[in-house]
Amino acid sequence: MEVLPVMSAHAPWLSGSRGAVAAVAVSCGALMMGAYANLSIAPIAPLIRADLGISLTGIGLITSAIFLGAAVASTPAGHLTDRIGAVRLLALAMVAVAVTELVAAVSPWVWLFVVGMFGVGLAYGCITPPTNVIVRGAADGANQGLVMSAKQIGVTLGGLIAGLTLPELADRFGWRLSLLAPVVGALIIAALVVVSRDNLKRQVGPRAERAEVMEKLRIRYGWRLGVGGFGFLMAGVQQGFMAYTTLFLTDAHGYGLAIAGVSFAVMMVGGTVGRLGWAVISDRWFRGNRWTGLLLTSVVAAVGLVGMALLPTGPLLWPCFVLVGLSSIGWNGVFLALVANSVPSTHVGRLSGWSLRCVFSGVVIIPPILGYLAEHWGWGTAWMFAATITLIAGAGMYYGARGGVNPREA
Repeated sequence: MEVLPVMSAHAPWLSGSRGAVAAVAVSCGALMMGAYANLSIAPIAPLIRADLGISLTGIGLITSAIFLGAAVASTPAGHLTDRIGAVRLLALAMVAVAVTELVAAVSPWVWLFVVGMFGVGLAYGCITPPTNVIVRGAADGANQGLVMSAKQIGVTLGGLIAGLTLPELADRFGWRLSLLAPVVGALIIAALVVVSRDNLKRQVGPRAERAEVMEKLRIRYGWRLGVGGFGFLMAGVQQGFMAYTTLFLTDAHGYGLAIAGVSFAVMMVGGTVGRLGWAVISDRWFRGNRWTGLLLTSVVAAVGLVGMALLPTGPLLWPCFVLVGLSSIGWNGVFLALVANSVPSTHVGRLSGWSLRCVFSGVVIIPPILGYLAEHWGWGTAWMFAATITLIAGAGMYYGARGGVNPREA
């Protein structure tokens, strides 16, 4: 596969530019607050299930509704990023996150709650394409994996904050009022984007002329199948794992909600470390070979998931959470670096949108399947199924490594 250079006149080394560091920090913050809202139902799922009378499969379907919104929005968001500008779209997306989360928090009916969370997904799907464009302008190819992963740890930090704060807030004030915390966080980031818009625009650089933007891009079938399939399967397992962790621990292992919330936070710490760790491995050990690192994440995730399926309650269960967090959550930054570094800068938004559509589509389909398997055949069956499809994802990535991208072909 041909990997194109990402260095340009407006792409400084991250370590040599305070403005670039600030751009990455703002992008990370946007993803953090977006994930805080997007993942907000996971750590308090037992309370929502009891109050609204939702089954395990129903919880999975609500998760699917969230990411269906993200899948629907991702491709248009990629085009809008290249068309109206990354900074403008990012600010609008954060305001939309706050408004739709507020709708879900105050809704008296289940259907309106689902509509609100679907809206959160729509807004969340508009965050990653503009942040990809901003961050690609903040580092050269030597640092691409690490810098992209540094941005993407915002997702795991958002989940970490959700696991640590929302169960406690829900216990004190009720689950509806607890959802106001992500609303406030999203509005703060929206204001920060507006205040720092000039610096963010400098990292992005000027938009291409229309003729250049409309240049045809041919993506070979093997690359598309391998990369898209990996994102589809791994993201589905990732979100299913996060959506059902507290329910798995409370139902199958008798944990209290507070301890289950801590376990959720431990999982997100593992994901945060994994996103940085896999990026360093990809950049340094494999010299930018994203394929090998992504293949390894699928193998490590499968090991942890098999442990969750087979081990009884006890101390060995916690290392399994860490392994799954490190790998099934940690792959995302390297994946996006592979996508962003495969095409010219004029196409990053659109190819990011395509890859996110694959990612979010997996989250729409796989969590309800896991919920159905857990409800009818037990948690062990659900986690073994998840382990199997992570290995299939790794095999697909190996196949995709033999494909390629050629942006010069008509």
